[in-house]
Amino acid sequence: MLKQLRKTVIYLVLIPLMPMLSQEATCNGLLPFEEKEGLLTIEMESGVINDNRWKIGTETETINGENRDTNYLYWSGSESFNSLSNAPIVYNVKINNPGTYRFAWRMKVGLGISKGEHNDAWLKIDAEDFYGVKNGAKVYPKPYCNSSDDLTCAAGTSTDNFIKAFGNTLDWVFVTNTNDHVAHRVFVTFNEAKEYTITVDARSSNLFIDKMVLRKNGISDSSAFDLDNEASSCYEALSVDAQKIKEIKIFPNPTKAKLALANLPLNSNLIISNAYGAVLKKLTTSNASETIDMTNFPNGIYFISSTDRDVHFFKKIIKYE
Repeated sequence: MLKQLRKTVIYLVLIPLMPMLSQEATCNGLLPFEEKEGLLTIEMESGVINDNRWKIGTETETINGENRDTNYLYWSGSESFNSLSNAPIVYNVKINNPGTYRFAWRMKVGLGISKGEHNDAWLKIDAEDFYGVKNGAKVYPKPYCNSSDDLTCAAGTSTDNFIKAFGNTLDWVFVTNTNDHVAHRVFVTFNEAKEYTITVDARSSNLFIDKMVLRKNGISDSSAFDLDNEASSCYEALSVDAQKIKEIKIFPNPTKAKLALANLPLNSNLIISNAYGAVLKKLTTSNASETIDMTNFPNGIYFISSTDRDVHFFKKIIKYE
């Protein structure tokens, strides 16, 4: 009995540390993911998730001869094939190299053996041009496609400028299509170097999505979909002197209990979140130095950040006993 108890305790302690052992995003959705050299790689669980019907699962895969833990996102609520589920996940992205990008997420059907079920979600990218394409023919979501006679609507359901984004596979594959019966790959054109948003909403349950990738035209799929690629880092748009931001101190880190912060701007709004992006604590600073008690936090990886207009920083914290 004692041996079983020890095993249980060890297992519970290790759960928060799993992201450290697998490919995880270095951001948690509070700051935009930054495109570099025509590539964006974003873990799906790293967006801003505000609905607990979105769940995170873990599966062990053998990748390049190595066992790795893959964290994936899936919807556990009711299916919504004709309208949005109103459970959006938002991913902010910073584009540095404008142009046309292919969009694909690494996914698989997570329930049953039918490739045509549990295989899609709603997807919208707020950019200058968002569409599906096959052999040069573009299709667009509704109602945008009805705004001009020159545009063709995607076959199947679309709504509020979200497309039905699907992939018919029982194994992990990078694929995202739209347009029923004649599948079209999904593309997006960014005309400017600036911030954009990607929004995912629930359509079918048990679509397992590991990560999404946007790769600019000219970059091969094999390079973009390499599972050894690191997740994109955060873009920190500093609107105050960068040297002052660098001087913000957080110690001790790793910490067993209390975390001290020094050189903070006054009246900063700080957020502590876990590795999955869930906000655990919020506070507003009243002094240049603050102390945060993390005694009751489980062992694991956390992030502290501020997204105030004048202060942007994002740092990792490790809690241990």
